[in-house]
Amino acid sequence: MLKSSVIARNYAKALFSAAKKNNAVDKIAAELEVFKSHFTYDFANELQNPVISSNDLVKIMEEITQKFSFEPIISGFFLILADNRRLSLFLEVYAEFSILLKKQKNILEAEITFAAEPEAAQLSQIKALIEKKYSDKVIEVKKTINQQILGGFQVRIGSDVIDASLKNQLLNLSQEFASAIN
Repeated sequence: MLKSSVIARNYAKALFSAAKKNNAVDKIAAELEVFKSHFTYDFANELQNPVISSNDLVKIMEEITQKFSFEPIISGFFLILADNRRLSLFLEVYAEFSILLKKQKNILEAEITFAAEPEAAQLSQIKALIEKKYSDKVIEVKKTINQQILGGFQVRIGSDVIDASLKNQLLNLSQEFASAIN
């Protein structure tokens, strides 16, 4: 595991713990989402410039957090990131915080990949099957399009993959033919 990932996870855990302690998990998650929508790598890289002192970074982040009217918890968090020159890790921290949030809310993310835009009924039917299998979880569907699967769909839940794609079926058929010939 990369060192930055471990650091990001630690920051996310600390922020999540503080948010839980203050009964503000949803509010903090919403504010992280606001910051993420305005965050760019160029911004983070500019703030990593060694010419900018830690004190100046903190002042810049104070202005930003005041502009967005962030809660004290999230403002303090961003000031710590700035002071420690870790703003470039924000997207990783955000991702780790999201994992913790989904775990707390018992949300299971299912990524469903289609070759083309699916009909609403098809997507609902697949989601219903997933909900039936994971009845103790709240299912959150993330739909993606990948024309390379040719047709059908793929479902990815964590490390589990259900591949009902045309590409996979053709590959299996090709392998069967190859083994039958040999």
